[in-house]
Amino acid sequence: MKQTWGIIGLGWLGQKLAEHLSQKGIENWGTRSQDFDWGCDDFPNKSCDVLFLNTPPLVQINPEDFVAKIPTGDYRRIIFISSISVYGGQAGSITEQTPTMPTTDSARWLVAVETLLSQKFSGPLTVIRPGGLIGGDRHPAKSLSQSQRPCAGNSAVNLIHRDDLVQIIWAAARAESALPVINAVTPFHPVKKEYYGEWTAARGMAPILFTDVQEPSKVVGSDVLAKIYPSWHRPRLD
Repeated sequence: MKQTWGIIGLGWLGQKLAEHLSQKGIENWGTRSQDFDWGCDDFPNKSCDVLFLNTPPLVQINPEDFVAKIPTGDYRRIIFISSISVYGGQAGSITEQTPTMPTTDSARWLVAVETLLSQKFSGPLTVIRPGGLIGGDRHPAKSLSQSQRPCAGNSAVNLIHRDDLVQIIWAAARAESALPVINAVTPFHPVKKEYYGEWTAARGMAPILFTDVQEPSKVVGSDVLAKIYPSWHRPRLD
């Protein structure tokens, strides 16, 4: 079935998604920050079957105004990229059934937008909550090594590689019906001291300053991904 994707946010993730779609012969269009400003520009007057919303939390924009700008249409699927930050500081095992408990302005904005989108587009909406994003030059161990900010070494990592996230987005769009929420986190959760330490050592980078303070640690998993994405491209976050 022929389809067209609209990608709002052709950045680090959106551009890779566009390349993936193009390789599969899927027509797509998109916006970049320099040509579309959520605060002052009209929403693109282009049709699409799948609308992909990918933007950092725009806390300067009222969530109601943000969602109101998105036109209603005959969408087969709307995919909104959120974050596991919506679960806040809860410890232990986290799944899609865990209530949100945001503790930052960014996370509260995401939760508000998720709620408003579900009210406006209940049928076709899928919210994807990725863990920490890695891929290309992006990795938390790299920034921690360079900045020498202390890091709680005994807490678990909740990360996902961009390669897998693109595949999950593709799988979610192809599902028979919209899955309301998907936690997109690779099921590999070593402690930061182990994983980040090995990652920086293998690349000859400055050691990270780890602390032994016992902080509440959460492990984010998914009850959904086993059904639509059973095999991982980067299962060891390499």
